[in-house]
Amino acid sequence: MRALKRCRGKTKVPSSVVEIRVAQASDAEAIAKLHAQSWRYAYRGALSDAYLAGDIDTDRLNLWLQRLETPVSNQRVLVVYEHDHLLAFACTYIDQSTEFGSLLDNIHVHPAHHGKGIGTRLLAAISDEVKKQAPASDLYLWVLQNNLSAQQFYTRHGAINVGRDIWNAPGGTEVPRFRFAWKAGSLPSSR
Repeated sequence: MRALKRCRGKTKVPSSVVEIRVAQASDAEAIAKLHAQSWRYAYRGALSDAYLAGDIDTDRLNLWLQRLETPVSNQRVLVVYEHDHLLAFACTYIDQSTEFGSLLDNIHVHPAHHGKGIGTRLLAAISDEVKKQAPASDLYLWVLQNNLSAQQFYTRHGAINVGRDIWNAPGGTEVPRFRFAWKAGSLPSSR
């Protein structure tokens, strides 16, 4: 049996076990469930407790049904599965902004799989898609001010904190956030 690699004290999932592919409409429920779980894990204290305890499940399901059943032309959603279990997903809008470039709107890894290299591989796959579809496009995303682990992850992968604003979040809260970005020539790569 092939030995598993170690990554910061956690067992790294071997590439041969994990499948990264384009999301389909049939993935909407699993993505919504992971999205809600990830927000409950990472956004407690930023989003309202009432929203995290209730409306988030329906809200995320409606969002992902809409995104995957009637996608816009510049939307790319990738999912990471191990056998039939969703480990992670990412949603990008290619050339979303004339000012900032392509928007990495979502990237979430199941909390039990943090630190196993899945987020790194997914970020590289999304970056490769941006480079293929819009080679001159920068890539940016918004990261909540209190989400220090996400900020560290993106910084380790070459992103730079280039701005800030306030997010009018679901559930009625106003949340400070940072804009992290990569220039077109410095996007992470799987190659």
